[in-house]
Amino acid sequence: MSETSPTQELRAALAEVAGLIDQQRWHEAKTRLLALKQQHPGHPHVLHLLGVVRQELGDRLGALEALSQAVTAAPDQAGFQLDLGLLLKKKGARLPALERLQEAVRLDPDHANAHFHLGDLWMDQGEVEKAIPCFHKALALKPELVAAHINLGLCQKSQNQTAAALASFQEAIRLQPDHAQAHVNLAMAQLMLEHYPEGWQEYEWRFKLDQASLPFPPPPLPRWQGEPLSGKTLLLLGEQGFGDMIQFIRFVPSLAALGARVLVAVPTPLVTLFRPLPGLAVVQDHLNFSEPVHYYIPLLSLPLVLGTTPQTIPTPEGYLTPEAEPVALWRTRLAGEGRKVGLIWSGKPLHANDPLRRRSCTLRDLAPLARLPGIRLFGLQKEHPDQPIPEDPGFPIHSLAPHLTDFAATAAIMSQMDRIITIDTAAAHLAGALGRPVWTLLPRAPDWRWGQHLPTTPWYTTMRLFRQTVTNGWEEPIHAMVQAMEHDA
Repeated sequence: MSETSPTQELRAALAEVAGLIDQQRWHEAKTRLLALKQQHPGHPHVLHLLGVVRQELGDRLGALEALSQAVTAAPDQAGFQLDLGLLLKKKGARLPALERLQEAVRLDPDHANAHFHLGDLWMDQGEVEKAIPCFHKALALKPELVAAHINLGLCQKSQNQTAAALASFQEAIRLQPDHAQAHVNLAMAQLMLEHYPEGWQEYEWRFKLDQASLPFPPPPLPRWQGEPLSGKTLLLLGEQGFGDMIQFIRFVPSLAALGARVLVAVPTPLVTLFRPLPGLAVVQDHLNFSEPVHYYIPLLSLPLVLGTTPQTIPTPEGYLTPEAEPVALWRTRLAGEGRKVGLIWSGKPLHANDPLRRRSCTLRDLAPLARLPGIRLFGLQKEHPDQPIPEDPGFPIHSLAPHLTDFAATAAIMSQMDRIITIDTAAAHLAGALGRPVWTLLPRAPDWRWGQHLPTTPWYTTMRLFRQTVTNGWEEPIHAMVQAMEHDA
């Protein structure tokens, strides 16, 4: 094996390469490193930098080979262990990544970034209790580490320590005032605490994120800032997820009452559902409207302009109405004795917040409901290739998945349910917007709109909330549901 400490000549060459890396001249750095590898075969510092450069050039396999060789040649180098661990993490090899990151921390207990990335990996795996001490240690060593403040805040929020999370996000913003993600996270914490005026304002930072959730580009029109709407045409742009759009479409009648002709652009699955909404002139799935438009505004910016507080949320019971013909059809199809209960147990796969906000349960978790007398269970869960519906959950349930072709179809079916039981997904918003009796299962760290403690929400008058008290523990809230169903019988 060659020497592990660079000679003076090699140190100079490596410093030259480091300069190329600083200038992001990756191809030149790679060429120089390959030449050095010929001259110093197996030298760990050359292999380490070669792995770093290859990774930047998108050659993960080559990077893995070089970094693995560097670690084998010099296992006592914390930086080598860290970079190999980060690459393994990117490749999805979490257990080997964990071993490398833990070794980096053991070798250099004062390496702030090693503690941060170890915490980040624990956080990705939902191991919040293990992640939090890592972030605290990283910040003790490097208080200006903005990403550690943000991740610590997210973990605190996932533990319902919302006030502490608020402070963490505020500190991140103090250190980096233009950090958009920190502002958006602060907005979520403020909204959770029902600090609505501050929260709506901070939430505007979402448009500075790299991937703002706007299905349509903002049109070349003035954005509505609260100007008088009498005789004006206002375009509402759908944004975020389907549930968000269902929740915030409630403001259309209020805007129409201000004199606006309201147009709405949303993704196709929502068009038919929204069409009967009072005050809505036109709804379509594109921006090519056949009439002049005076203003536009993204849908979730309406509460900011309207000054919405928890006390002024428009909450008409059933602001969305399913079409009459499919309702009549499903009334006939589902006729019969017994209470009809629709179940939704799983949300969209890879939901951005799922590592810390595990909102989905399993169909088998809901089995205690089947033991109630006089219950007819219907599956309102849409099928997904990564989440097949169990063929035999161990109790009788009739899946209506093939009929859930869009939200309007789902609404017609929901209209015939005596109760909908769902996790936090678009179906919860749909049932609430229809004014149907809906019981929503919430994880220990729920989304901002459900608040922290209450069994009700100002957003939907017919919704009851059943909350986890233990992370990932669905037994207690489902047991509470069973008891409530027995009481209502």
